[in-house]
Amino acid sequence: MFTPEPKPTTGYTGQSATEVQARRATDLAIYQNATTPTRTTQAVSWVGWHAIELSGLLVPLGLGVAVWDGFYAVSLLTAIGWAAHELRLRRQQRALRTRPAARAESTKDGEVSQ
Repeated sequence: MFTPEPKPTTGYTGQSATEVQARRATDLAIYQNATTPTRTTQAVSWVGWHAIELSGLLVPLGLGVAVWDGFYAVSLLTAIGWAAHELRLRRQQRALRTRPAARAESTKDGEVSQ
């Protein structure tokens, strides 16, 4: 047996420039029009971003069932921390959503509101 000669990597994919541009244009059209995600997409994204938090809740809960009752406390503390974090984010997002409305009622530049 023998090892084949290494081929230089020049970035050539075997496609013409017009084929590559057509593929890129299609990709851009698909991804730029995806402005409103579906509920399924949102749920999958939420689970993906919160996988660590979910594991921090479920692993101690499973250990509490199988090994020692003290793990229930770890699971409860994780749940409380997660809930506090979600509430803080919700309040922060609500403040960001109401801020532009407050700016619309503000005075002109240079004027002082009383």
